[in-house]
Amino acid sequence: YFRFSTIHGLKSFICFIALVVIALYVRDSFIRPTFGDVLVVVWLYYLLASILSMPVKWLASLVVLIAFVVEFGQLLQVATWLGIEPSSLLGIILGAIFDWKDLFAYCVGGALCWWMEAK
Repeated sequence: YFRFSTIHGLKSFICFIALVVIALYVRDSFIRPTFGDVLVVVWLYYLLASILSMPVKWLASLVVLIAFVVEFGQLLQVATWLGIEPSSLLGIILGAIFDWKDLFAYCVGGALCWWMEAK
């Protein structure tokens, strides 16, 4: 199940750079919150695809599940319970504000991965 895929690693790196640019320089109400949530799923998909050999539908589903768990963790304030500082790297990754629209964005990201890899 484990192997390294250079092409998926490169795609992951490109998505990561785009996410960093969005986080640092974009201050709007669509690109950062919505497109960023779609892109984070695509990034995580390619990150995992670079080291795991799994069918596309399983990996895309796993990534969406991970995103849902993180989002519901925000609803339950898990980071606060664990004493994670909101300004820490882990606090930033886990986020703090639950939004139902984010779940839709994660599904779009998973479907996008599935579609791109099925071609």
